[in-house]
Amino acid sequence: MPTRLSRPITRDAWHPLLLALLLVPLLLQASQDPEPQRARFLAAEQALAKGDSDRYRALKDSLQDYPLYPYLAFQELKRGLSRTDAQPVTEFLETYADTPLAGRMRYFWLRELARRKDWSAYLRFYRPRRNPEQRCLHARALIETGRREAAWKEVPALWLSGRSRPDACDPVFDAWRAAGGLTTERVWQRIGLAMKARQTRLARYLGRFLPAAEKPWLERWLQVDTDPGQILQAAAFERPHPWRETILLHGLKRLARRDAGSAWEQWPALSQRYPFTAEQRYQARHILALALIRSDPPELLARLDTLTPAPDDTRLHEARIRAALIRQTWPLARKWIEALPEKLRQTERWRYWYARALGASGDDRRADAIYRELARERSYFGFLAADRVGMAYRFDNRPVQIGQRQMARIAARPGIRRARELYALGRSIDARREWRDATAALEADDLLAAAKLAQRWGWNDQAIFTLARARYWDDLALRFPLEHRETIERESGKRQMDHAWVFAVIRQESAFAPDAISPAGAMGLMQLMPRTAKETARRIKRRNPARRELLSAETNIELGTAYLNRVYRQLDGHPVLATAAYNAGPHRIRRWLPPDTLPADLWIENIPYRETRTYTQRVLVYSVIYDQRLGQRGSRLRQRMPPVTPRRVAGESLADGRKTGAGSSLSM
Repeated sequence: MPTRLSRPITRDAWHPLLLALLLVPLLLQASQDPEPQRARFLAAEQALAKGDSDRYRALKDSLQDYPLYPYLAFQELKRGLSRTDAQPVTEFLETYADTPLAGRMRYFWLRELARRKDWSAYLRFYRPRRNPEQRCLHARALIETGRREAAWKEVPALWLSGRSRPDACDPVFDAWRAAGGLTTERVWQRIGLAMKARQTRLARYLGRFLPAAEKPWLERWLQVDTDPGQILQAAAFERPHPWRETILLHGLKRLARRDAGSAWEQWPALSQRYPFTAEQRYQARHILALALIRSDPPELLARLDTLTPAPDDTRLHEARIRAALIRQTWPLARKWIEALPEKLRQTERWRYWYARALGASGDDRRADAIYRELARERSYFGFLAADRVGMAYRFDNRPVQIGQRQMARIAARPGIRRARELYALGRSIDARREWRDATAALEADDLLAAAKLAQRWGWNDQAIFTLARARYWDDLALRFPLEHRETIERESGKRQMDHAWVFAVIRQESAFAPDAISPAGAMGLMQLMPRTAKETARRIKRRNPARRELLSAETNIELGTAYLNRVYRQLDGHPVLATAAYNAGPHRIRRWLPPDTLPADLWIENIPYRETRTYTQRVLVYSVIYDQRLGQRGSRLRQRMPPVTPRRVAGESLADGRKTGAGSSLSM
């Protein structure tokens, strides 16, 4: 009997096969050893830098299929930009339009055109940008080419800034003023922005553009800034002025920071004496309420109870609830939580605290119902709620499932290939630019594939951030990597420290980016300030590290765990206080200690700095997750949160160099 033939391949069935065939060259290329090309690329850069054009050309020609070939073209063109004409730049911008290099080349070329004062060409190459220098140069190009009316439309937005503008803006502002564009009201508007931004030197400078009759009002504003009690002198503000009430409100805010009680007492008379708008009156009450919370007078809660925060005034709503919580005045806390806008009231935070308030008033049945619902969440408040009712934590680990074909398709994208090569060469800034551009337009499924790809390369920070952009939270291996496990366990083990806690600190500080550098200068996995690293090295009898060594995982973890352990010991082995101190500095934690013993959840909720409050909550919940990731016997969150006692910690100051001293109340 003849064998039955298979069904003919249909057109639809060809699609997967065709895709696989198309991907074969890319997969083969990806599987080849990239090191020879990387070596030639680096050699080509060196030849270009040395001016060895023959060697550079030969190496460049051999790299035309290398993902980073555009970077050689960029460097070559940039080096000769002062001597080139528009044609090579135009060709580069067209050829590499889909790379971050195009925007960078346009930026350098525009600066060169401005240097040449080739304003017509500047207009041809300009694309709208947020960069104020480029925007001012564009306005100048319009002026210089006779399109003044178009320029005047752009200038007001450039002018209205509370901070100094680049020097490139000066000729534009001068021309605009000469044309009558700079009105007295616009001068006042910018002075107002400068005063709000605490840029008093800029405000004083701007006074030169005011008419003589207006200048005394600016001088009065500057005096009020340094001596806010002057707002109580009725004679000084007797004459009306369009900015009088704004000046008075500024003074009230400054006075409230110095003496909140006095400002609160004086406000009724001020509000009757001057015609503040309804919005200004609300701003005044907002300012006074927050200042009162900081100063913590005995009558605070009674005064706060007289307020009706606007629905969108989240800061005041939450600040007064925290003021009730820190005093454990549960009826008021419950009342004010009930007054929250619905969307805010339904957040995990305020559902948890509402349950706490219900429980404190004896309504355990309703409190437990809320706790049980919250306990379904893998979060700080979810774990706290689970502890309250004795429920197991819900980790709900669901790893991302991505097919090899989808992974190969994402890996083959030119921008992804460039990002990988740059990452392999240690050029993290350029690598992140490429990654950001290459993934910007991806749908959620492709973002998941990209996150998985970054994880395979060991690029943990981009895996974490890309997964977050896909809004997928349930792959715990992707979100909470175990990179540098041996080093972390060795260094924390030396000091009998909780491994999971150190992992959690690194996850929050840097997302496992070893080259992370903060705007303040903190460096590496554990975000050490160089001065702190130097002091810590001295204490553990280790040679001082060079700054670049702080970007080494080994060095950073060694010094970071030593410093964290020192903070922990100085704060009596309290994990919550030590965690907060690692972010805000031990000197602040000492100031924030309560007058009486307080449950840790209440103390954390009343940390004055939102950043530190969020930081502490995240590190605590990450510690629990890392316990689970490390296969340890899972500790409960409550075990990491002993009560916070009022006892001051004796002894030397820590590496932040601050002295222990009295400080502000926690309720803010």
